[in-house]
Amino acid sequence: MDIGAYFDSVASFWDDDFSEAKPARIVAAAASIPRGGACVLDIGCGSGSMFLDLLEAGACEIEGVDISKGMTDVAREKYNFDPRIHVVQEDFLAHGQPGYDVLTAFNSYQHFLQPRVFLEKARNLLHPGGRLTVSFPYGRERMNILSAILPPGLARGLLPAQEEAVFWREPFEIDCICANDGLYLISGRAR
Repeated sequence: MDIGAYFDSVASFWDDDFSEAKPARIVAAAASIPRGGACVLDIGCGSGSMFLDLLEAGACEIEGVDISKGMTDVAREKYNFDPRIHVVQEDFLAHGQPGYDVLTAFNSYQHFLQPRVFLEKARNLLHPGGRLTVSFPYGRERMNILSAILPPGLARGLLPAQEEAVFWREPFEIDCICANDGLYLISGRAR
């Protein structure tokens, strides 16, 4: 099973499984948007769970990208009324439109099995000094358990946040790391 097919299979009930993630989404959105008017790319946007939090934090435009047709269909159905939100079904690594102020990856970074490739792509899509925030609604241990029960090859385990941040050092200047039972977050500005 590939990643798109897996998320197509869970799209209809995905929001039910992560309803308790609201506090982590609020923190991630606030850490991501340093000022109002930001143009945001939400990587692995799924059903659009981050969209309202990003708008409340100051995003003026959000493009959500996800490889799953099922997830993007759900996101479009929920947010089609809002002209500030655009949803694209596409592999993030094939996304070609640069020029974002902020990139967020909420509960999706572990599905990129080569973090350096992910980070280089993110850097290339950001304006100079733009921000990338990767975050999860749980601590590393719980996220790694959840990743381990997925079909093989769909996710990788997360390292402790300080060790995971080593991958970031060349393309990003990290200025925020949070690692506890309720949030795993790394955020930094593009070099």
